[in-house]
Formats: sequence, structure tokens, C-alpha cells
Amino acid sequence: MLREAISDLALHFLAKKKIMVIKDIERDDIEFISKTINATPVAHADQLKPEKLGNAGLVEEVSAGGSAKIIKVT
Repeated sequence: MLREAISDLALHFLAKKKIMVIKDIERDDIEFISKTINATPVAHADQLKPEKLGNAGLVEEVSAGGSAKIIKVT
């Protein structure tokens, strides 16, 4: 989950490792999502360790009416 920019190259390599990146997340949502997927937020990529990564069975973008969309994590 990121609040700042990430390069396309970094996204490419994370995707190859099956690591999903959620961009443009609201600060207030970080704690909720972290608990939902059993992850630990880190401030810098150097702190990223396997035990801090979460997991989810299914993540999908669904319509919330009109042009609004939400990310559904199960």
C-alpha cells in the first residue's frame, strides 16, 4: 500500500513475485486494511520483510454504483 509514487519497473517486479500494490490509499484506511490482510505497515522499502507481508484469498475491484469502484478483499 502506497501513498507516494512508485516506478513502473518496481510494479513489474512486484507483480512477478505476486505482490499486489495498492496505490493512492487514504491514510485512515491503512490500519483497517493491514488488519484485514494481517500485514504490518512499513515506512520504507528497506523495512519490507516476508513476515510483514499480508495475504488475501481474493482481491477484486468492484463497482460501487456509477463510476465509483471499490477494492474488495476476501
